[in-house]
Amino acid sequence: MKALLYQVCPVGWAACLALKRLWPGCLLSRLGGLSLREVPPPELPGRDWVRVRTLLGGICGTDVGILAQKQPPDSILQAYSSQPLMLGHENVAVVESGGPDVDAAWVGRRVCVEPTLGCTARGIEPPCGRCAEGEFGACESFGAGGAGRYALPAGTSIGYNNRTGGSFGERFVAHVSQLVAVPEGISDEQAVLTDPLACSLHAVLRADLSRASRVLVYGAGVLGLGVIACLRAMGYAGTIDALDAAGYLEEMARRLGADEFMRPPAAARARFDMIARRTGAKVHRVRFGNLMLSGGYDVIFECAGSASSLNDALKWAAGRGQVMLVGTGSGGRIDLTPLWFRELTVVGAYGRQLEHVAGGRVGTYQLVHQLMTQGKLPGEWLLTHRFPLGRYKAAFMTAMRKSAHRAIKVALDFRET
Repeated sequence: MKALLYQVCPVGWAACLALKRLWPGCLLSRLGGLSLREVPPPELPGRDWVRVRTLLGGICGTDVGILAQKQPPDSILQAYSSQPLMLGHENVAVVESGGPDVDAAWVGRRVCVEPTLGCTARGIEPPCGRCAEGEFGACESFGAGGAGRYALPAGTSIGYNNRTGGSFGERFVAHVSQLVAVPEGISDEQAVLTDPLACSLHAVLRADLSRASRVLVYGAGVLGLGVIACLRAMGYAGTIDALDAAGYLEEMARRLGADEFMRPPAAARARFDMIARRTGAKVHRVRFGNLMLSGGYDVIFECAGSASSLNDALKWAAGRGQVMLVGTGSGGRIDLTPLWFRELTVVGAYGRQLEHVAGGRVGTYQLVHQLMTQGKLPGEWLLTHRFPLGRYKAAFMTAMRKSAHRAIKVALDFRET
């Protein structure tokens, strides 16, 4: 089968770091660690695993961040992956075959594979405390390479290890517990959005909106747009403001429920003045151009994942407000003064789990599908670009330069090949 593999070496990584401004294509070459290979289909790790055939594989911002060298060379995430990575975790696929302990009814069914390789998928017993509570997105065993009944290598999910394969390959494998059947009324193009929308929904459900009358979504890419849609889908009736430099996203943000869309000025003072006008806050100017607000938003969903956006978010949150970290950034120089001075609550949101909804528990993927079938979450129009696997370089370049291509979600399409 054909699959995209990523294996970086220090010399190649350093060379791309020096060359990427003059030759951006080096990031998508073998020098950068990425290659399209003919490889054997992954073997089933156990009797209760299945092999699936990929229909669509969505390109995640985390995938782009890896290839574009947005993670530092000493990123702690390296402890939770194993090379060569068989990339791709956003997916819609068809179950092709299963081990002897798998219900034969799964074969031929269209599924979204929930990608997390937590304790259940690893066969670790007893499970860690987080998995025991259904909070498998915060599993403590991601780095437990070789542990458990299936001896999987380190890796947070499919696509970030060297054993299961990923959705940038024609086939990959999954534990039966990861299979989520796709309802008939949901198209392939809509189903491949399940994972990013689940991440947005999980962030919304992690937030305390009980006293929030004004929310800011900082970054209106697919995660930010998903947060807007999920806020409205879960019944939030307060004000939602969206902020992003890409003006082409305004129509979509408003369509999904944003009350206002703002494009941030480059100058810090102009940005702070804009937020102050919108929220009724007051700007305070201190030495060396540093700025602070009194007042601001009750809850801010930081979906851009940069040091500057996180600094802004901490300073634009009202006293005892919340900042939800949704974007997959690697940090930088962060001014933490607002955190203690304004008594903020900063909450990370990563992945999916069994969510607490209406007095019960439901998987984030299943809840996304419920909301899709009810017409409360967006359709396939968030998927703006599709490419066959052979044009993976064009696909990744489109995902890396979304504004130039007016892209929202980009995917690799395996259906015609």
